[in-house]
Amino acid sequence: MQAIKKIGLAALGVVVILWGLKFTSSNLRIEGYWGLLFEYLSPKHDTVFADEYTDKGFLKINKGMTEKEVLEILGEPIVRWEPRDEIVGFQYSESPSSTHYRLRQVYLKDKIVVERIGYYYID
Repeated sequence: MQAIKKIGLAALGVVVILWGLKFTSSNLRIEGYWGLLFEYLSPKHDTVFADEYTDKGFLKINKGMTEKEVLEILGEPIVRWEPRDEIVGFQYSESPSSTHYRLRQVYLKDKIVVERIGYYYID
């Protein structure tokens, strides 16, 4: 019975630590625990971000914001493209050597944010 209590307390401790980390790490808030795991398993990434990009700013981007608001917060993206009809994508990160990197994208329809994507891309 004592062993079960110790295991339960240890598991609870791990959960509390992981939950607390989520509030201190921007990357964890953007990429989730899978991103943390992938970074640990493949730590060599060469992410290049747009000049004015910040994780703090990226976390401020929400559905319904205007293109102008996005540009005021994050600046010009590295790449603009049209992945689908009526959708414009802003790419705020890239990998110069086509390897693992922290992907950051914002999608707009009619100049309104419809999706914000951030994850640890494994190549």
